[in-house]
Amino acid sequence: MSKETSNKSLLSDFLTKFEKIPNDILESLHKVTEDADERNVINSFAPAFTNQFRELSAFIGEESKRATKQGLAEAEKFLRISSGSMLADNLKISLPSIGSLVGKLGISGIIQEIKKIVMAILDVFNINLPSWLNKLINLIDEILNHILGAGSSKTKAELGRQEAQYLTELRLVANLDKATSSKFNNDEEED
Repeated sequence: MSKETSNKSLLSDFLTKFEKIPNDILESLHKVTEDADERNVINSFAPAFTNQFRELSAFIGEESKRATKQGLAEAEKFLRISSGSMLADNLKISLPSIGSLVGKLGISGIIQEIKKIVMAILDVFNINLPSWLNKLINLIDEILNHILGAGSSKTKAELGRQEAQYLTELRLVANLDKATSSKFNNDEEED
């Protein structure tokens, strides 16, 4: 391991890999897409999709500069334990399968897990998240579904079902977090 790599934070490494995700997906899609109409759909979404990841990565980078040392240490610990950088990097393993329904569903699933990691990192920084952030995360999902399902209504339907499950899961996790937080607050008050 080089000295430069060992000095690079896990957060910085994750954000670098996160920012490259759309380009890797789009490049792989272009290799397997033969239909001109599908290519046009992919190309129409590509600039916004790429920019959303770049801007979200920059936003997290800016927030990390305002984070406390403890917040940064917690983010690093979370990334190490969650294997966030590894997950972002290993997305490339699934990209050769992007032409199949199973491959597209797998790629979409990996992206959903990476977005959970993004939200957890921002939560660790203990900031008031802007109201537009969840909307952006949903927009990324929808654009990903459009570009992955461009040529197949079956793929689009399955990606939509998967997205609905993801949103339900996020709601349930938020309820669990709220209940756990409430329990800890009640336990502290009793002491």
